[in-house]
Amino acid sequence: MKRILYVRSGPYQVNLEGYNSQELGLAEAFSKRNIKCDIVYYHKQKNFDQIVNKKGCEIRILWRKGIKILRSGIYPQLLSKNFLNQYDLIIISEYSQIMAVLLGKLHKNVYIYNGPYYNLFKIPFIEKIYDFLFVNNINKNIKGIFCKTNYAKKYLEQKGLKNCEVIGVGLDTEKFNEEEYAQEETIGIIQKMKKHRNIVYIGSISKRKNVELIVNIFNSIKKRPEFNNVQLVIIGKDDNGYLKYCMNKLDKKFKGNLLYYPYIKNSQLKFIYSNADIFILPSIQEIFGMVLLESMYFRTATISSKSAGATTLIEDGFDGFILNDFELENWENAVVRLLKDKKLRVDVGERAHSKISGFFMWDSIVNKILEKI
Repeated sequence: MKRILYVRSGPYQVNLEGYNSQELGLAEAFSKRNIKCDIVYYHKQKNFDQIVNKKGCEIRILWRKGIKILRSGIYPQLLSKNFLNQYDLIIISEYSQIMAVLLGKLHKNVYIYNGPYYNLFKIPFIEKIYDFLFVNNINKNIKGIFCKTNYAKKYLEQKGLKNCEVIGVGLDTEKFNEEEYAQEETIGIIQKMKKHRNIVYIGSISKRKNVELIVNIFNSIKKRPEFNNVQLVIIGKDDNGYLKYCMNKLDKKFKGNLLYYPYIKNSQLKFIYSNADIFILPSIQEIFGMVLLESMYFRTATISSKSAGATTLIEDGFDGFILNDFELENWENAVVRLLKDKKLRVDVGERAHSKISGFFMWDSIVNKILEKI
């Protein structure tokens, strides 16, 4: 195995400065094993190649102008056997991308790396048509499907797709490791977090993320005198005015105990996690939740809804906590238990760090891939 092509087929142009690229982390891990891994990204306007250096590993990015059809991207430039045959292995993101079907016909060694466990087609009935037309074709031409979560594996197997294997997602810590010092804004946040017990949420402020439940939990907890020094830290951009809806639910008496910031540089978040007592993620729906990887890696006691990422990463009660419903009382009890027991928070955080470090870094994910191909 000498060369791999990873195709991120989705027709959305990524910003490598702001985007925590899973593909780059994977490519770097392959490079450590002397396997070159090129990456294809969608570009709105033009075709060009870019060399990215990660820890001494040169990674070639093929920016390609694709054809966007609904949420699927097609790249005619890639559909050549002469081009594809220079690669020993091709990995493409998502079974629902038409490029998975096309590449499977042109190359003998194609695998899919799949995250979603629900319909991502903009028009619901398109999924049934797509499955009818292509599931058998995928089973015939695709060597295997690597799934990010148990939910994704179950979702695909229910469609009749075969050779599905859960390998998870890796955490790329390079940006965190390079960030030695907290920036001025981050220092200001940390100073406000000092001498408090901090419940932290990081992510978009959207209905899907269920931020209103976090506010309701906070309201309920703050009514207890023993939690006078507890504050809520929310970091993330508003989605369609949902922030205002959530803030209207916050008891006026506790507005001074809420810290809200729309954006903090991703690499600076390590300083926030390190000063958090609890990280909370009550998402209604979550393909994975990279913030779970981050919070667990930085030893923050984590409470999550029963989401795809949580059930893959967390052993409930051991290295984190999973809530099976969205009942306020159950969430409040879980938060209160951790707030009252510092030793439990520390022990859970240490076990979480050990798990992520041992099994969910990109080196570990690449090991799982190489064992299967």
